[in-house]
Amino acid sequence: MVEVSPVRAWHPNPEAGEASRLVCPVYDTLSDEDVRRYARHPSNAARFVPRPRNLPLPRFLETAAARLDEALHDGAYVRDPRPSYYVYGIRYVPPADVLETIEPDERRAEYLLLGLVGALDLERAGHTTVALHERTFDDRVEERMALTEATGKSFAPIMAGYHLPDHGLNDLLEQLLGLNRRRLAFESARTPVVEATLDGTTHRLWKIDDGPSVTQIRAIVAELRLLVLDGHHRYTAAARRHDQGRPSAPLVMLVDGQDRALRVLPWHRVLPARVRPFDQVLGSAQRAFPHVARLAATPTPAAALRRLREMHRTGRRGFLAAHGDALYEVHGTPEVSDVGSDFDLLHSFLEASLGIDPHELLFVRSPRTALDRLTTRQDPGEDGTALLLPPITELGIEERAFGSGRVMAHKSTMFLPKVAEGLIFGPADGRD
Repeated sequence: MVEVSPVRAWHPNPEAGEASRLVCPVYDTLSDEDVRRYARHPSNAARFVPRPRNLPLPRFLETAAARLDEALHDGAYVRDPRPSYYVYGIRYVPPADVLETIEPDERRAEYLLLGLVGALDLERAGHTTVALHERTFDDRVEERMALTEATGKSFAPIMAGYHLPDHGLNDLLEQLLGLNRRRLAFESARTPVVEATLDGTTHRLWKIDDGPSVTQIRAIVAELRLLVLDGHHRYTAAARRHDQGRPSAPLVMLVDGQDRALRVLPWHRVLPARVRPFDQVLGSAQRAFPHVARLAATPTPAAALRRLREMHRTGRRGFLAAHGDALYEVHGTPEVSDVGSDFDLLHSFLEASLGIDPHELLFVRSPRTALDRLTTRQDPGEDGTALLLPPITELGIEERAFGSGRVMAHKSTMFLPKVAEGLIFGPADGRD
């Protein structure tokens, strides 16, 4: 049984009309330059959620807590008077390089994703009800734990997917908001509590606190099992705090795993030549895998996407390796064949055969971006390797996570859209 409860959350003060100046992208997607840019506003979430890379952790915690207190004292954020569920809506247009990875019949000019936000009771969350699907980095988990201790807050909600054949929760949320996404009608009859625009994406927050609606939502949510999609480090940090005996109820945003507005993409990799030159990568692959074939196609984004889709349709487990004017298909026989096998094969090869530390890889969101990295290198003599993975599905990830409990490699998947920091945050323990 899953318990996701109404919560007394903080959000930008609607009377101030500054929500767009208070939000920033989720903390682990920000560069130091991004942090400085968003933090120009004295109450922007970039001043107290992400840690600049050169700032020692103790100093970061001290300044984060002080800056958050200042923002609350100045009235930039307000806390609702009673516990509520929230509906978080993200209306977005995928970047062009991401849009071309989506099957043509699923492409839309824009998408609207709706999610239910509440506080997840970790006392009731076990592996049979909540599962992770990626490895985490201990240093990042410790940092998030420390920030929670310093501020007492659960910041941007963890995105978690669920499956309901009848889409009952999504239908209920649309009914309550007065919109119909099936007809691409994205404007609600109900006025949002907060609306913010961030880098061209619209983030909206509605509040649901009437008794009958809360009761309906509780009954539906209680039957769900949740797959953590985005926010593995924050979830792990909250779970560790709970295991240490400290009350912990992080904010979660529940999204329908079959929602067409939810996009799951593999993170592709670029291995710089300064770490391993391509000839070493190719030679090691030929020794490690039973099938390494040079393809007739040149490594263009269109050619790579066609081959990756074919690998996905036919169940050939493996990856593509691109370099200069060469494109290779590499596949092998995994111990267990599931949606994560491609990542298992690639990372076993990178770590066992090549001795690559994950920190040495560049992670990119599309084949086009990966191939661009090779052609725009600063040193003309530096020829890296693009490692491209086939498409994946949220359902396939869920089946693996709950079926075997095996997690995928660090930074295997990217889910779109992303939540924003500063739109909503709650008490770390979920209490009033």
